[in-house]
Amino acid sequence: MGEPWRYVDCGAVDAFENAAQLPVLIRSMLDAGRPDAGRPLVMTSVWGATHLNVGWFDDVDSTLDLEACRRLGVQVVRRQVYGGGTAFYDKGCAVMWTFLLPKEGHEDLDAELARFQPIVLDALRRLGLGEVVFEGSSDLRWNGRKLGALAAQDVMVCLSIGGFLNVAPPDIDLYLKVVRIPDDKFKDKVVKDLREYVATAEQVRGRPLGYEEFRGAFLAALEAAGIDAIEEPLGEGEQRGLAKVAAKVGSEDALRRVSSERFAASLPAGSRVGFGNHKGRKLCRAGVAIDGEGKIVAAMLAGDMHVSPPDVMDRCAAALVGARAQAGAASDLRGRLAAVFEAPDVHQAEASMGVTTEDLLAAVQKAVAAASGAAHFVHG
Repeated sequence: MGEPWRYVDCGAVDAFENAAQLPVLIRSMLDAGRPDAGRPLVMTSVWGATHLNVGWFDDVDSTLDLEACRRLGVQVVRRQVYGGGTAFYDKGCAVMWTFLLPKEGHEDLDAELARFQPIVLDALRRLGLGEVVFEGSSDLRWNGRKLGALAAQDVMVCLSIGGFLNVAPPDIDLYLKVVRIPDDKFKDKVVKDLREYVATAEQVRGRPLGYEEFRGAFLAALEAAGIDAIEEPLGEGEQRGLAKVAAKVGSEDALRRVSSERFAASLPAGSRVGFGNHKGRKLCRAGVAIDGEGKIVAAMLAGDMHVSPPDVMDRCAAALVGARAQAGAASDLRGRLAAVFEAPDVHQAEASMGVTTEDLLAAVQKAVAAASGAAHFVHG
């Protein structure tokens, strides 16, 4: 075995604790003053509270009814830096794991993702879930039904390979009371699709799966792969940091970091507003404001993508400002997006399965068309 990894058993966590753990642990891993500085870290946890988890780039207003969430006592948090879509989790319905890797010696995101896939599959085999397979680089599926996922992301200071496993069915009826259904889908169809699409470990193996059993199998799979994970709980300083970050990520400003309602409210008077969605391999959403001369004066880009760095969508949106919103402008719009999105600093694991410049362009063109035909204006 090589140098021991740090293992943190986070146990049952609510949405705010979970969102705060990764920044705190990343800081510890990179702290040169710690004896374990620069060593990889692995953590496990289980959901301890029912909540909705909004991706870093996701438009919270297009996916959720926040007033219904408050009324029904459903926590809502935006994941810090980490992409993907908005996910609903009941208390105890999913177990989770994350590998944090310093970039020195771990430079290739795709290679690291491929390295951990067999470890995850070994843990599942030990749990009686040997029929579960990867589809693509991310989804864990059983007979076509989604049981969990393993996603990789470059979070600038390190690499993160994280996953989850559904162990109990979520309350779909509660979910439907707080979610906003995507375009062209009916609630009865969504209920049918979700209940058939989402699978749980209990359904696969015929008996319940608790966190302790999962944790044991997961650690055994790490040991079999030559990873010596030494448990080290959160220290006092980390606990204080956890409370501080949890308060920050639970703020209204953090939740509405990407918000079509906030975007529309901030626009110049007299501009026309439009939004558009485009579903390629991932959902992309755009919002634009057009002035009386037909120029884009503000833009937002959102979606369920896993891409880094975390400001890339904001920079893409800023690049659109000043563009002409008219027929024949597609080449200019694409060039502005590509100058940011196709730059060397932008990364996606298995990029062929991710978002493309063309996906972003299609969403922007739909938003432009909606704004051009809009009968409503922003009033001063």
